[in-house]
Amino acid sequence: MDSLDRDTLSVLARHFESPSVSILMPMHRAGAAKEQDPIRLKNLIRSAEEILQDREIRQPQIDDLMRPAHELLADAAFWRESADGLALFLAHDTAHIFGSETTLDEHVSVSERFSIRPLLPAVQARQRFYVLALSKNRVRLMEAQGDAIAELELSDVPANLEDALRFDDFESHVQFHSGTPAVAGGRGRRSAMFHGHGGAPDVEKENLLRYFRMVERGVHAHLRDETAPLVLAGVDYLLPLYRDANSYPNVMDESLSGNPDEISPQELLSRTRDLLKPHFHAAVERDRELLEAATASGGASFDLTEIIPAAHEGRVQVLFVPAEAAGWGHYDPSSGRIDLSEEQHPGDWDLADLAVAETLLHGGVVHAAQVSEDVTDAAALFRY
Repeated sequence: MDSLDRDTLSVLARHFESPSVSILMPMHRAGAAKEQDPIRLKNLIRSAEEILQDREIRQPQIDDLMRPAHELLADAAFWRESADGLALFLAHDTAHIFGSETTLDEHVSVSERFSIRPLLPAVQARQRFYVLALSKNRVRLMEAQGDAIAELELSDVPANLEDALRFDDFESHVQFHSGTPAVAGGRGRRSAMFHGHGGAPDVEKENLLRYFRMVERGVHAHLRDETAPLVLAGVDYLLPLYRDANSYPNVMDESLSGNPDEISPQELLSRTRDLLKPHFHAAVERDRELLEAATASGGASFDLTEIIPAAHEGRVQVLFVPAEAAGWGHYDPSSGRIDLSEEQHPGDWDLADLAVAETLLHGGVVHAAQVSEDVTDAAALFRY
């Protein structure tokens, strides 16, 4: 199955071809309900095929289009796997199949576009972040998303403190500076300038800083172009030293305290995800406040007939969309005309879904959430 993330949504958003079939359904991890999941998919496949027949699509084309779905239906190994949701997107020579860690509602559509709005809660649940587990004995940089966490390979990074000092300059605590006074009778020799006058604790601190600077170079190389949050995990006295060496702007103030060598990756994932919930929630609240502030000046809209052309032009910075479809109809980019329908008719588009696609294609942010109890339709904050 394909990976479900923001990049995936952008790929699906670029697709425009008729007919394009979208099938989404909940799945179950155990019990009698899990055994019924193939039957549910079979029924949804039949619904999609009936829609295609109503559109007067020839049967050989329907068979070719739906073949990946039927193959999945017959794949016994797939049905032994566990997931909370399943999504299939099928078109000519194109098939995307996703397992979701979030329950998906049953949904079948046939259109010129894939239906991506129902995937937004699942993608938001898979917010990506990094964990850097630091100790004197080990360094691990891990990338996490959803229920998955994987350790990344750090190039040219010492395995531990001992390894760092072995390859570092052992004389770094005794530096000869050209500006220090010459020793009397020393024929030009300079006196040594010693750092760490406090003794062993200061020497250890300096060694740790040297170690963390080496680690930071490797982490920086990995995260140079990233914006995802980084959470540090380690004993309390080590983390401030790493922060002194850190150059990644998205390192979180909050951290995981304790020896990370004794914590499994899955436990790190669980603890870090809980720690970051307020951070991700704060981003939504911040965008709500920006939307409210821009409303008075005309920098925001709650009208899909304004939002869709703006999204197509790349002017939507942040889009809020409700859980349910906000409207049906068609949009003609060449004229800017939008034909609205009070209810869905064959061939109609989910206009909120269209706004999501255009916003993502132009680098905007999409939240699957209502702005407030009073605003139940889509809302957009404009760039200009």
